[in-house]
Amino acid sequence: METFNNSGTIKGTGSGKNGIFLKNGTIDNFNNKSNGLISGTSIGIKLDNSTIKTFNNSGTIEANKAIELSSGTIENFTNDSSGTIQGNEAGIVINSHINTFENKGLINSPGNGQYNNGIWISSGANIETFTNSGTISGGNGIRTKGGTIQNFINSGIISGENGLYLSGGTINNFTNNGTIVSNGENEPGDGATSFASSGIKITGLHINTFDNQGNISSKFGVKLLNSTIDDFKNSGIIESTSKHKNGAAISISNIYGSGSTIKNFENSGTIKANGASGILIEAGNKIETLTNKGTIEAGLYGIGFYTVDEHGSQIELGQINLESGSVIKAGQNGIHIDGSERGIKAKGIDVKSGSKIEGKNAGIYIGGGKELDTLIKISGEVKGGVAGIINEGVIGSGSNNNQDTGIKIESGGSLAGGIVNQGNGSISGSITVENGGKLDSIVNTSTSDTGISGSITNNSDNKLEISNGEGATIGGGIVNNGSADLVISNQGSVGKDENGNTVTNNGSGNVNIEDWVVSTDKETGKLETVVVGGDGASNVTVDKVTVDQGGLDLGQVGNIDNIISGVKPEQIGNIGTNGGEITIDFDPRTGKLSTDFNLNASIAGATFRSLINTTSRRASFIDSVMGNSMQHFAFAKSNTSIAMQEKGNLYANASDYIKNDFNNGSYGYNKEHSLFILPYTSSQNVELSLNEESKGHTRGTIIGYSTLKDSGIYGVYVGYEDTKMSSTYFDINNRSYYTGLKYFNTLFTTSKGQEVYLKAQGKTAFIKNKLSKKIGKSEAEASPNSYAYGMSGDLGMNFNHGDNIFSPEAGLVYEGGYTEAFSMINTKGQATVMGGERTYANYLNLLSTRTSFTWFRDWLPNLKTSMTLGAKFNINPQVKAKARFGQVKVKDEFYLPRVQRYVTTSMIVPLNNVFYFSLNYNGMFDSKGDTHTGFAQFNYIW
Repeated sequence: METFNNSGTIKGTGSGKNGIFLKNGTIDNFNNKSNGLISGTSIGIKLDNSTIKTFNNSGTIEANKAIELSSGTIENFTNDSSGTIQGNEAGIVINSHINTFENKGLINSPGNGQYNNGIWISSGANIETFTNSGTISGGNGIRTKGGTIQNFINSGIISGENGLYLSGGTINNFTNNGTIVSNGENEPGDGATSFASSGIKITGLHINTFDNQGNISSKFGVKLLNSTIDDFKNSGIIESTSKHKNGAAISISNIYGSGSTIKNFENSGTIKANGASGILIEAGNKIETLTNKGTIEAGLYGIGFYTVDEHGSQIELGQINLESGSVIKAGQNGIHIDGSERGIKAKGIDVKSGSKIEGKNAGIYIGGGKELDTLIKISGEVKGGVAGIINEGVIGSGSNNNQDTGIKIESGGSLAGGIVNQGNGSISGSITVENGGKLDSIVNTSTSDTGISGSITNNSDNKLEISNGEGATIGGGIVNNGSADLVISNQGSVGKDENGNTVTNNGSGNVNIEDWVVSTDKETGKLETVVVGGDGASNVTVDKVTVDQGGLDLGQVGNIDNIISGVKPEQIGNIGTNGGEITIDFDPRTGKLSTDFNLNASIAGATFRSLINTTSRRASFIDSVMGNSMQHFAFAKSNTSIAMQEKGNLYANASDYIKNDFNNGSYGYNKEHSLFILPYTSSQNVELSLNEESKGHTRGTIIGYSTLKDSGIYGVYVGYEDTKMSSTYFDINNRSYYTGLKYFNTLFTTSKGQEVYLKAQGKTAFIKNKLSKKIGKSEAEASPNSYAYGMSGDLGMNFNHGDNIFSPEAGLVYEGGYTEAFSMINTKGQATVMGGERTYANYLNLLSTRTSFTWFRDWLPNLKTSMTLGAKFNINPQVKAKARFGQVKVKDEFYLPRVQRYVTTSMIVPLNNVFYFSLNYNGMFDSKGDTHTGFAQFNYIW
């Protein structure tokens, strides 16, 4: 047929009917005019193995499938601006050859499911040129399932759950000048992202050239799954509307382990994702070269990486080139090389003049185990809220030439926020700041063996601060060639440059070493001398030098040149050690050094302070619990006798009313025995390391028994407790087993009814210690035993006033102790000096007086309270100690706190004539710390 024209209505009625069905036929010109209508209950127009040279629709074609081109050829297919092609299942189904397909009108499938597609392109389709300047919409605007399209050009609107869902086949050239948008709301998930709504979803497809000059928008702007794009160009806008962490304007993903590849990626337009990432690359995918000339703006990462399931291998990213005009701005990290535990390997990053990277956390972030083969070169601007560059991975992993690796800030380049090398980060190469470049700080706290393998060289005229943390390494020295100031703080290791200098100043600027830890060679005990050189060495000043005493040969500290050389003595400030007990005195006028030892600041001093604190705290605590137990004899007396007979005293333990009752023949009404078992916990602050309050705790259990006899009240107790204390330099953990005897008796009663009483106590304890000493990250331990013993006697008087008893008291206390000799054994690194450290056996013999005042009140028959305020005055707080450091034997004296204050409060509730319950607090305070113990106590009496 030469020409087919329709200006009327062609309608297929009945179930499964078509409006037009052409099989094995040929039509030169097919025209459905503007007032023409072609419809069917199944298919509006169906072509099967037929040929149409020119197909033009200006009217309406509608059905379940408006047009189905199952096979055959159409040379030119046009849907004019007035044309409408609409199908419930599909507007057009294409499985044939079309030379030119052009839509100027509307192609629509009004549903929103996967089988409601504006255009469905099947595997048998072959389209030379596909052009859309109209509107294509549906569940998917266009859905392909294989087939070949040589040229795809959109200048109109394509929309759907996915604007384009391209699966399988090939598109040689893809160009978008229009709008491709998704109206879907499916967000990506934590474990899967392929189902999320996308502007363009590309699965298992190869595209030679992808060129976006228009607008693409959805949860994913462009989603790549197991696909390849040779050249990806964006000069338009690609946007993500997602709020999910796995959302992105451009997402490059794998499916079932098969990854995607973009060979060359170039952005000169805008990529934005306010609540997600700009470009996000999943494990198992790669971009060979990434060039940005436009803007990437994201709420999370400008360029980032991720893993969502068990599929995918190492991510490969080639060179990242940021050209002039490039802007990457992100809410977290501008370039985030992290997020995949399967590894990320990139070639290098070149931030060229006129470009900018900014992140609220970091401009460039490299995570642990992630790698950059070569160099980060900065001629533009890199800026981060925390740091400009944060590295926990490896920079310079692929080259043995330090010139091609590391970080280089060129003239005009700026790295605001500095460089932080942390975690296990490694910079294999040098950090160089050229003249005209700007870098404000370098902080290296990496624990890797490499750290910064090369040197740090500052050629600029801008101030630079360098901090090298404990355990961190700078391999090739520090060089200042500029005219600005250089400030250095080093607690790690800094190597020498090719001239043998640790720090070189060749510029006119000043170099200030704020703090430098001089390391010790653990094999020889010799110091790693800080060698200062260069033409401007006279402008180097040193505020503080700390000698690492772990493994130190003490003979090394006799000569300043073993510690630091090349600096005038008068320009060197304080010299000390990192252990506390060894002090170094330096005379800047003569340059001479002398060494002294402070055993008060050693493990010996910490042990003695802990022992005395524990013993005193335990004595005060035992006075409280045993006093409660012994005074319950007063409560057991019948309340029908003397008005004051229920009164007792926490430290008097029992009043003369007990004796009066006993002597007056009311013995049968009194109880004779009291027993308790009490678990307890104490929190304590003790000065272990000097000038440092150390927090710890004690947990224990005590069993006490008291009995009333004619000669007085006798008490006995046994218990154990575990104590754990820690500080910067020392940890002290121990278990104590203790026992003791207590005695109370009334001596006489005054004419006014006040009773004068006597208290006495004897006690002993065995303590198994575990002592730890820490120097930097090295540790040494010892496990000596300690023995504590003591006795005390107190005189007091009870003053009765109504329902109150007031009891002043004074006494004398002896506390002794013996700690076995011990040697510190290195358990981690070397915390002792060369030749070892030994503390000799020590005896403590401390005599003190104490005084207290107790107020006891009987509020109700079943409610009593007691409060005691007291103080202990040490008569001889001096402690002598002996130790050996290497081959040097040392004697020293130091003082324990002179005054200790204590407070005890109790609320006592007689539950019946057998059980007594009390809530108690005991606190002890001195100039070196405090202890707090709270406990609930039950006493059984019979």
